[in-house]
Amino acid sequence: MIRKYFQGSDLFSNIITLVFGTFLAQMIPILLQSVLRRIYSPEDFGAIAVFISITAIFVIFSTLRYEMAINLPKKKADAVNLVFLSLFISFIFNAILFIAVIILKEQIASILNLSSEYSYILYFSPVSIFLFSSYQTINYYLVREKAFKAISANKVSRRIAEGVAQTGLGVTGKSYGLLAGDIFGHLINNVTGWYQVIRKGFTIRVFSFKRQKELAVTYKEFPLINLIPSFFNAICLNMVVILIAMFYSEEVVGFFDLTRLVLAVPAAMLTLSISQVLLQNISQKNQKKESIIADIKKLIILLTVIGVTMIFVILVLAPWAFSIYAGEAYYTSGIYAQILVPAAAIKIIVSPISIIFVALKRIKIISIWQIANFILLCCLYFFRHLDVVDFLKVYVLMDVVSYVVFFILIMRLVRKYESCIKVE
Repeated sequence: MIRKYFQGSDLFSNIITLVFGTFLAQMIPILLQSVLRRIYSPEDFGAIAVFISITAIFVIFSTLRYEMAINLPKKKADAVNLVFLSLFISFIFNAILFIAVIILKEQIASILNLSSEYSYILYFSPVSIFLFSSYQTINYYLVREKAFKAISANKVSRRIAEGVAQTGLGVTGKSYGLLAGDIFGHLINNVTGWYQVIRKGFTIRVFSFKRQKELAVTYKEFPLINLIPSFFNAICLNMVVILIAMFYSEEVVGFFDLTRLVLAVPAAMLTLSISQVLLQNISQKNQKKESIIADIKKLIILLTVIGVTMIFVILVLAPWAFSIYAGEAYYTSGIYAQILVPAAAIKIIVSPISIIFVALKRIKIISIWQIANFILLCCLYFFRHLDVVDFLKVYVLMDVVSYVVFFILIMRLVRKYESCIKVE
């Protein structure tokens, strides 16, 4: 039925390819959680959740956002040089970050409320950030080449490697297994990613420092306009984890982390899969001045159905399901899920189509929204006296309001684009 609904659309087939790979990749860690949550303590998971949140925030700075421009040049050689430019910037950034961590580790651990037992993880953040940003750069090149099956295969291989390492180290009693598995998964992702881009004709022969400097200037809007707002946006997506760590405890973060995995991570990966295909699809149609509104409307309807279904299932089953899934201690995670599901659902609907701002080169609009969203969520600081349940309710209310406004901005841009191509 869905295939018939999108009949004749390359967008649909590419999305299905990535979504299928994403589903497999996410089912691996989700299924393993039932085992891992019984091997590692909630505090272990709380510490790794803080680590992953830090990585997700600083990875934005790592490449100065130049990887997002890889889809835009007409010449393949320019795309290759943008890959090298992004990797070079990431290496320099993380080398500096590593030095900063060595000097300021104790102060950073104190701010994040990390106990001495877990503060060592800060040393590994630059490594994780570099590996994360490196594959992200490679991934954009694969999107340009429409290598969606390769992207799906890479996601699955990463999760398998991560899961095997975390389970194996956990069974042997190694408390650092969650961290080691995460880094090992990133490493495997890079190995498989490089294998795929080389198969797609990626070559060092076109490497040119001169051309990279020119491209850095050509696409300077990404670091100048998109970087800081994207940084704010990353903070918004990860702020709750860090604030809970600061205001409550590592154990509470551990409970919240499972909720985030079941709700936010699958939603985020689904968003990433769809937005990558949508970026390539709309970029091409923009060059040809073709209509995009039909694909957008169909996609919104499909995502709305997914979001509403998700809300119903979580509200009815969450506490009971979490207890069976991860143990009685995680009944609390099910309560958190019932609170957070409206925000997760609206992000499923809105976030995938937000890539339109990049495809149509209107990143100033999204930048303004990201800054406004950051300012709004900063107000959570004033609710630190609340218990964690009420704190999460305030967060959800802010998030829903913010994303409704975001959706309105997206639809206004689509209508404006359609009006322009009709005039031409």
